[in-house]
Amino acid sequence: MNLLNKYIPDYTFNEYHHLYINAGQADCFKAAKSIDLSKSGITKFLLILRGLPTEDLSISGFLKNMRFTIIEEKLHDEFLIDASQPGIIIFWNFHFKSISASKTLVSTETRILCLNKKLKKRFSLYWFFIKPFSGLIRLKMLKLIKKEAEKIKSIN
Repeated sequence: MNLLNKYIPDYTFNEYHHLYINAGQADCFKAAKSIDLSKSGITKFLLILRGLPTEDLSISGFLKNMRFTIIEEKLHDEFLIDASQPGIIIFWNFHFKSISASKTLVSTETRILCLNKKLKKRFSLYWFFIKPFSGLIRLKMLKLIKKEAEKIKSIN
């Protein structure tokens, strides 16, 4: 079972992106756990515009600075991040599906559950403006994972 379905089967909003990567599942997982978002100028710029911390943009540093937590991990298959805030449950994953020994479908999805109508109304306005930029950041993350995973594959 997908970890998102385990923790947040019902949701108010979501965003999904994927990319096929020419590397094995383990290499893709390793690349995702070690990505450095500072390698994407547009990502860093968008984080600065939102007033978010940019001093450590390794995935672990980013999660720590944002006060997000990896709440569950299935080695080489998926890891799930809790980005919840008062009244809003937010989970975000990276999922790795082996297509062949040297090809993996890497996806990332965010699911948001607003716990009352007032928050849903407020969040929908926020999401209207933020979603395109959030999507761009996720696509850049996937491309960084692809570049790193394919580099790991070529070294092995």
